Order: sequence, then structure tokens, then C-alpha cells
Amino acid sequence: MTPATASPARDAMRAIAISTFGTIVAATMPLAVILSIGDVAGGLSASADEASWITTLYNVGTIVGVPMTVGFVGMFGRGRAMRIVGLGFAVASLAAGIAHSLEWMVIARFAQGLFGGSLPLLMMLLVLTSVRPGQGQLEGLTAFALVTTLGVGLSAGAASGLIALGGWRMLFLSQAVVGVVYWFAARSVFREERGKPELVKAFDWQGFVLLSLGAGLLLVVLAEGERRFWFEKWWIAACFACGALCMVFALRHLLSAPRPVVQLDVFRKPTFSITIGLQLLFRFGTLLAVFITPQFLSRLQSFRVEQLASAMLVMAVATIGVTPLAYAITRDHDPRIALSGGLALLALAAALCLQLAPDWAASEFIVPLALAGVGQALFSTATMRYAVHGATLQDGPSRGIVFNVARTFALVGGLAVASHVVIEREKFHSAHLVESLTPFEPLTVERARMLAGTFGSMLSDGASAQRAASAGLAQLQTKQAFALAFGDAFFITSIVMLLAAVLVWALPALPRATVSQLPLVPNR
Repeated sequence: MTPATASPARDAMRAIAISTFGTIVAATMPLAVILSIGDVAGGLSASADEASWITTLYNVGTIVGVPMTVGFVGMFGRGRAMRIVGLGFAVASLAAGIAHSLEWMVIARFAQGLFGGSLPLLMMLLVLTSVRPGQGQLEGLTAFALVTTLGVGLSAGAASGLIALGGWRMLFLSQAVVGVVYWFAARSVFREERGKPELVKAFDWQGFVLLSLGAGLLLVVLAEGERRFWFEKWWIAACFACGALCMVFALRHLLSAPRPVVQLDVFRKPTFSITIGLQLLFRFGTLLAVFITPQFLSRLQSFRVEQLASAMLVMAVATIGVTPLAYAITRDHDPRIALSGGLALLALAAALCLQLAPDWAASEFIVPLALAGVGQALFSTATMRYAVHGATLQDGPSRGIVFNVARTFALVGGLAVASHVVIEREKFHSAHLVESLTPFEPLTVERARMLAGTFGSMLSDGASAQRAASAGLAQLQTKQAFALAFGDAFFITSIVMLLAAVLVWALPALPRATVSQLPLVPNR
């Protein structure tokens, strides 16, 4: 290899390494903020409902930023696109870190999502445009799968460590530092790549605006509808109507535009469309670690984020340990084995939690979280093979946009569904448990007598002891209702993952070696 050909290869590897660093942060910190939202809300003197916009606006920013990133790459070249995204992420993170009001914070979070959501897509595009199939592309995509899933297990540890270091503001100031490092490192790669400035005019701005506005409004409905009782608030119904209308116009435009921002033809290929469907279901399964388990331990055991860290770290360790096996299966055997096996392990992990009781602690979740980590490694690695199979120069960017937007929608939608299930089932179980708490039920009488005796040793007034015993019974009933509700959420997760494991086999088998027109030839 001559020096002239060696330098671009080294340049590409440096760029991928830099983007990997940024992707780890972009995949970890949004979840860390979700787990620490109580600390952030307290620091801004905001209620829980008001603080929910801190997460919602970040996700909306991600929806807008993902297609814009593809435009940046075409207009300015890969190196400049990396520098723009890195600098924007640093500035937005700094603004969030010094926010003194909720209004300031949500604006900063939207900007942070705009640039932070672009970091994983940049890594995916760099792998596809810099490494040829059979010559390192699968290895690069495996690294992408690993770093985008590690955040689930690392988020609690990152949150607890940063809060201990400098309070809730350090969650965002640390990301500002990362953005500066990313920008500085990106200055050394693809310096000669100029892109095509004429694409500023040729870019599908109409499709971009319609698609971003429609998807963003629908995301707001998914994220805020559960907290605002769905369509009981007029503005939720208005967001849904406007978002749906924008999506209709966006789809109509994308079908007729000569160079649409997203080519809908990618959905005609079953290897891609079925994979996106499976990706949506898979993200629902990861809620076992992102939402269900942390919420259970927080509500019933009063766990804080630092106490969740060690339990969730098990998931990250399992993911790292099994990724080489997932890579080997995907490379040398049928990728559907890894896909189906990963989803089946997520189903098993959820099934192991069906009999959870109010006194379950973190130790009871170690095995389920480890299984979930293994399942996530298997599925995430194998799904990349299908997501890029047959990708061409024309539809490669569209695949990247759809794949990354689907990840965001799946997480937000899954959180809404899981939260709704827990709330509604808690109401159902509370109603049934209250009916059983009668003075004619022997078990109720015995529990009340024991609690009254316990409080009687501390209180001299018998009536006060009886009232304390009644309050204790009510608290036990509430905990039991919540435990049953979370058990129902685990049950639904298990069923969905099991059905998804079967659906995997609707995918066609892939040949051992794939042929693609990618990588793209950069403009210099």
C-alpha cells in the first residue's frame, strides 16, 4: 500500500474512532438524565410534569437533527459535518448546564437533541462510507451496535458519578466537555473533503420541514399524552391532528419529489422493513432495564440512582462479554439465530420477574438484567447486518435516517405504553385489594392486630395505635398493588418479545457475503 492510499484509510479509522467516542456519550447521557430527572427538576424548582418536557424536547430535537445530519454530510463533507455537530453539541450542553429556569432548559435541551441525536447517525454513516463490505464493515457495524446499547447499562452509573461530582448540572457540563473534545479531534480528519455546497439549494427542505414537524408533534403526543391523560387536554389532540396532517403531506411529497430527504422505496425491501419493525419491538423489550426495573425499585424500595447503578451495570458487562459471540454468529452463521435468540432471552428475562413481590431488592433482578444484556448484544449486532443489506449509494442515507428515528420513537412509545400499563393495572389491583380489606377477612384482622400491637408498644394511646395500624395496612396494600402492576408490565414485555422472536423467521436468509455500492466516494 502506498502512502497516498494509506493516509485516507488511516483518516477514516480515526474518524470512526472519534465518532465512537461521541456515540457512547450520546447513547448513555439521555438515559442518565431520565434516571436523574428528579434531581434536575428539584434544581430548577419544577414539578414532575413540567420536568418531563426536559426529556421530551431532547427527543424532538433528535427527530429534527437526524435528517439534517445527512444534509450536512452532503453539503459540507464528513469532516466539517462532524465539527459542526460537535461544536453545536458542546454549546447546547453548556447552555443546559448553566440553565436557571425551566424555559431556558427546554430550549437548550432541544438544541442538545438536535446535535446529540446526530452523533450515532454520523458513526453509522462513517462506517458505511469508509469501510467496504467484507473488509471491516461488519466489524464497524458491530462496534456501532455495541456502543449504542451499552448506554442502557452504563446510564445509572454515569448519572450517580456525575451528580456526586458536581450536582445535577454536571450531567450537562460534562457533555459540553465531550463536545469540545469531539470538535477538536474532528479537526484532524477529512480536512480536504469539501462536500457539495450546491446541495444547500438542492436539499429537500420541504420534505425535511414537513417530516420533522409531523414526527416531532406525534412524539410530543406519545411522550406527554400519558401524563396529560391523552386527549383530555385540547393541545394534545391538536398536536395529534396537526402531526398526522403534516405526516400525510410529508408522505405525499416524499413519493413525488425527485430527490426526497427520505426514499420510501427502502421499505419495499423486506430485509429492511421487517428489521425496522423488529427494532421497534426490541426497544420495547429494553424497557425492562430502562423503565420497569428502575421504577419498581424507586417506588417500592426508595432506591436512588446511585443504588440502581450496580444492578444495571450487570447488563452492560453481559453485553460486552457476549458481543464477540454475537459477531461470530452474525458473520459465520444465519443472523436470524442471533436475532431470535436475543429476543427470546429478553422474553425469558421478563418472565423471571413475573412473581416479583413488594420486598424484591436489586439482587433479585441481577439474573434478569444479565439475560437482558446478553439478549441485547445478540439482537443489536445481528440487526445491523439486515439494516444495511443491499444498501446503495442512493438509499444508504435514507436507511440511516429511518433506523435512528425508529430507535427514538420506539423508546418514547415504549415508555408511554409501559407507564400506561403500570398506572391502569395499579388502579385495577388497588380496587380489588381494597375489597379484600374488610373486618370480616381473617387475614386482614390478623395483620391489623399485629400492626396495632407493634405501634402500641410505641404509642400510649390505643386509638392512635389503631389509626397507625390502618395506615400501615393501606401502605402495604398500595405496595402490593404496584408490585402486581409491574408484574403485569413484565408479562406483556415477555409476550411481545416472544412473538418478536418468532417474527424474526419471516426475514429471508442472507448470503454469507453481501455486495453493496457503498462506501460513498467523498468529494474533494
